[in-house]
This record gives sequence, structure tokens and C-alpha cells, in this order.
Amino acid sequence: MGLSTEAGVPFKEDEYPPLPDYKSPQESRSKEVFIVRVRGIPWSSTPEDLLNFFSECRIRDGVNGIHLTLTRTGKPNGQAFIELEHEEDVHKALEKHRQYLGPRYVEVYEVTNSEAEEILRTSSLHPAQDGVIRIRGLPYICTEEDVVRFFSGLEIVAGGVTIVRDRWGRNTGIAYVEFASQEMADQALERDRGVIGNRYIEVFPSRKMDILSQHSKRRAEYASPPDSRPLPEANKSEPAAQPRPEPENSTCTAAPVSASRPVSSAPAYCVHIRGLPFQTNGHDIVNFFAPLRLERILIEYGPDGRATGEADVYFTCHEDAVAAMSRDKANMQERYLELFLNSASPMS
Repeated sequence: MGLSTEAGVPFKEDEYPPLPDYKSPQESRSKEVFIVRVRGIPWSSTPEDLLNFFSECRIRDGVNGIHLTLTRTGKPNGQAFIELEHEEDVHKALEKHRQYLGPRYVEVYEVTNSEAEEILRTSSLHPAQDGVIRIRGLPYICTEEDVVRFFSGLEIVAGGVTIVRDRWGRNTGIAYVEFASQEMADQALERDRGVIGNRYIEVFPSRKMDILSQHSKRRAEYASPPDSRPLPEANKSEPAAQPRPEPENSTCTAAPVSASRPVSSAPAYCVHIRGLPFQTNGHDIVNFFAPLRLERILIEYGPDGRATGEADVYFTCHEDAVAAMSRDKANMQERYLELFLNSASPMS
């Protein structure tokens, strides 16, 4: 049976234009903003590097359309948002997905309209331009003069080197450097992975407000008591353990014994621990060796601010250090610990 109109006239297909394809209201709107999100880029990458990487795409306003994002501490997080001119540029950018930029492959994703509007509205994507950088991985005996020599050829403002220290005055391996201009700070970023002493240095963009926040943090620590729990009687004025720092803000690594207290002729009754759970604190170690009396604990942290799983524990006498070795291969939480005796009898 053929189709017909209400009047009974047979329907002829060629008399009526075809119906348009259905489109949802969202699809019918014209897209005005084209942005892609790029993840996994090397931390040393610049907007110019991304401009070259996406050379087949029309990027809005050139390098001004490339927004490298940072963490709250001014450290690059390996991510960027790029404004493009047209939809076809988005397709070309997506073809770069999983291609290599330097030593790393990057991931490329399209950003929706709502996400794009939020990104463009947010000003935190743009790093502050105040000539400040942050360096990490300094040797613990490093001085301000060593940092100035590392950046030789670049003008640092008077008093522009701030080495971050913990509450006991020990170098944490982090410093902030303020240069005479943002251009010099940008050049300083190229010194990333350079060497001071026997260690390579990581260089990140930063801001003056990060220096101020470090000063405020130190003042708060000095104003608060180090610990409310009673400490071993051998040395009540010294904290039982160095608190674990936050990875984004510091790399507070345990310093050598000579750096944490004045050198004395008294023998050191020490046991080295290996295999600690990474969240271990000083009280956990005190409980592990109870009822032995501990004089001092140094928990080791690497240059990335993470615990290494090792520590040095000092006892009040050689006999206690020997007794502590009975805990060798004993478990702390889900891990067993290896102990190494670094103590000699005063009579030997």
C-alpha cells in the first residue's frame, strides 16, 4: 500500500525535500572556542617547544595561546592547554597523541566548550612573571655563594638567594633565587640538571609569594613546640625524629651526624635501619625499640622529598645498641627491617 496525503492524493517523494538530519540543541550551536589539553610534556618544555611540536596547527596568538600549568609550589606539572583557531586544527592536534616530545610521549585530548570557558576564565594558568625560580637537590653543605656561582653570568638581586632550612637550621636542599629580570629567570631554567658538587640540580619556575610562604612556615614552626610527647631522658631538648616533609614543599633529608649537632669526642652508639615503611615517623621507631632508650633518630629523605626507608638510631650506650640488634628482621607493619650495628664498645 502506497503512502498518500490526507486528501487521498498519492504521495510523490520528489515533490517534497528530504527532512534534515536531526541535531541536538548542543550540536547545533557553533563552537567558538577550540582548546586541547596536553599531558606528559617534559618539565623543561617551553611554549616555543610546543609551538614547534604542533607546527601543523594554527594556534591562536602563537605562544600566547599556549598555557603551561604549574602546581601551587610553582613546579611544572607536565600539562598545558592550547587555544586553536578551528575544528580542523583540533583534529590535527589529536594526531599528535602518543607522539614524542623530547624523551617523553604526550597525550592530547580535546576540551569541551564548558571546560574551555573555565580554562580561559582562570588566570592561574599563567605563571607569575617576577623573576623567581626554585632549585632542588642542593648539597647539604651548599652556601649562597655556591648558588650564585651556579648561575654565573645571570644577575641575581642583592640578597636574592634564599636557602630553605628546617626548624633546626639544617639545609633542606631547596632554595629560591630572585633574578634582576624575568628574562634572566627564564635563562636560569636552562641550567636544569646542572651540577653543584656531586649532585645535579633541578630548576623550576616560582614566585615571590612562595618565598614569603616559606618564611611564614618557618616562623610558625619556631613558635610551636616541637613535640608534646615526652622524649628520652638522655636528650629531652631534641626532637625524637625529623618530621616527614610534604613532597611538594621540601626535600628535608637527614643530614650527617656532624651537621645535626656539634661534633664531640663521645662515641656514637648507632644502629642503621633499612626497609622502613615510607610513612614511618620517630614515634614508630621509639615503639619498635621499646623499652630501650634512644638518644636520637635521623630518618633519611631523598632529594625528591620522599623517605628512603632508612634511618640511623642512636642509643645512650653500646650495650643498648647491641641489644637493639635482637630486632633484626622483626616486622614493622607489613615489612621486616634490616639492622646494621655501627657501634663499638668504649673498651675496645
